[in-house]
Amino acid sequence: MPDEEKKTVDIDTSGPDAEITIEEAKDETVVETASQETENTDQETEKKDEDLEEYSKGVQARIAKLTRKMREAERRERLQLIMLEL
Repeated sequence: MPDEEKKTVDIDTSGPDAEITIEEAKDETVVETASQETENTDQETEKKDEDLEEYSKGVQARIAKLTRKMREAERRERLQLIMLEL
């Protein structure tokens, strides 16, 4: 930028003075974007929670299945010991 030529344009100021008031407009898109991001984050969090809950249910089912197998094996072992004693 330092090498660029600065260009200026003369403005006609020969007319009567005029007052101009510029109202400050609030940027509502930022607020909407923030609320949309919050909604997206909430939806992502809910999705992750649902995925985690589903995974937890699967883990609990596998633990229950392994526990049943272990108890059945223990029961069979006890029955075999009882039969051997007779």
